[in-house]
Amino acid sequence: MVRSRSVGKIAALLLSAAVLLTGSACSGDLPDGTAPAIRENQPEAVGGILSTAGKLLSLNVLSNTPRELPDLNNRFWTKVQELFQVKLHAEFVPLDDYETRLRQVLSSGELPEVMVVNTLDDGVFNQAAKQGMFWDLHELAGGLDDFPNLKTNIPEEAWRYSSVEGKRYVIPRVRPMLDGALHWRPDLFAAQCLPEPRTLDEYIAGLRQIVEAYPQKHYVGLHFEESFFGAFGGFEPVYDRKSGGLLYKYFTEAYTDFVAWYRKVYAMGLMSEEFAVLKGSDKEYMFRSDKALTFQKNMYHSYTYDQDLKRINPDFQAGVITYLNGPNGHTGEFGVGYTGGFVISRKVPAEKALRILRMYNDAVVPEVTDQLLHGFQGIHYRMVNGERVPTELARKEISNAVMQVFPNALDPWQKVTHTAAPKEWNERMKGIARTLYQAKHAVDPFRVIRSEAWLKEWPKLQDEYIAMRTGAIMGVVTMEEYRSYVAKLREKPELQQAFREFAESYKSLFQ
Repeated sequence: MVRSRSVGKIAALLLSAAVLLTGSACSGDLPDGTAPAIRENQPEAVGGILSTAGKLLSLNVLSNTPRELPDLNNRFWTKVQELFQVKLHAEFVPLDDYETRLRQVLSSGELPEVMVVNTLDDGVFNQAAKQGMFWDLHELAGGLDDFPNLKTNIPEEAWRYSSVEGKRYVIPRVRPMLDGALHWRPDLFAAQCLPEPRTLDEYIAGLRQIVEAYPQKHYVGLHFEESFFGAFGGFEPVYDRKSGGLLYKYFTEAYTDFVAWYRKVYAMGLMSEEFAVLKGSDKEYMFRSDKALTFQKNMYHSYTYDQDLKRINPDFQAGVITYLNGPNGHTGEFGVGYTGGFVISRKVPAEKALRILRMYNDAVVPEVTDQLLHGFQGIHYRMVNGERVPTELARKEISNAVMQVFPNALDPWQKVTHTAAPKEWNERMKGIARTLYQAKHAVDPFRVIRSEAWLKEWPKLQDEYIAMRTGAIMGVVTMEEYRSYVAKLREKPELQQAFREFAESYKSLFQ
């Protein structure tokens, strides 16, 4: 009775909140580095390394973009297609809508030749893989000996973490360890004579002081950030006494403490009443338009956010905090070496699938990855005193959409530095990013371990659980009701089986 009554209350709140939302776009993925020049009309000129030159490939791709849709006919994309001798026919879907579109395509069975998969923790994708809808790379290309760049420039951990029951269907998108961080407003903290916070308590106290100092602004201080769970000891494995399995994080005492903490933050008036239905683009728009004081995303975005805020007021400033200490950990977010990847439809003939792999093999050469991220000399940047200076065209044409079409070689600063930023800014951001190494290396294991039982059962329970969690944070249900609900779910035989499978997966990957 408690559950149905509470869920009904929360559903009504969420329904009324949903109509208040607006969307936005996000900034491009433009890291720092030095690229070799590629001469006009000579796509094979990068050290002669491209094996695809002279063989035109027509390729249908389904991908996402967290920014505006790229123009495949502009100079950058035209040069990239010349570089790889490929004619792209790409459907780019806004990031917030991509999972829905991907599921539609998988359910229909009418797959494009290549698709981006953002997360492997999806029952529809896993079922599609097991049904043979994608090429198994071992079947297609053995041990990748003929594709040495894919084999060596993509870390073995990324290949292992992205496997599905030991099979390689996914070409991983490599990502560095230094990645996400907390974007904040140092100008507003300074205006209140507040130093840069080092703990969650200091940050929340500062946000509250700023919100109260500017009542006319109606600032949102904080969003619901899953990464903050690490500050409550969230990434330590917790085993279930009954099943012996590894509890999913939602069912641990640490996560309940995390929910209770957010309940206090919400009661302070620091969160949007619509927090549970805000999309990532909504939260980003709020930060970059001086409506929210916090946003969690890749570090390099700080350069764009700072420019956006300065268009509103030259005194505004965006900054980055790599981590805040909490009661039993920290908020710092370390990468796991990859984020999703590319799959090739099994309907693609083997000869063409191998040609796609050759193109990907060329893309993960560091010099070529650098080219994709920075563009072409004389068009997208000039060399001045040994430094690359982006042109205005680079700011218009280059975004991280290119990394949604091609895999990349590992660059440890890819998510830290910004191509459009001055060298001084990038060096300063590197220094800030390095501070994350001072914190304990904490990775959410549920980003990589998997359970077939979980993928099958959790979609049936997810919406109801999120509604209960939202209700606990908003004060619609008591913490006792929330705890009772979680305890009841934890006893479900299907979830007990999932916990056992999580334990086996954790053992195979981390022990």
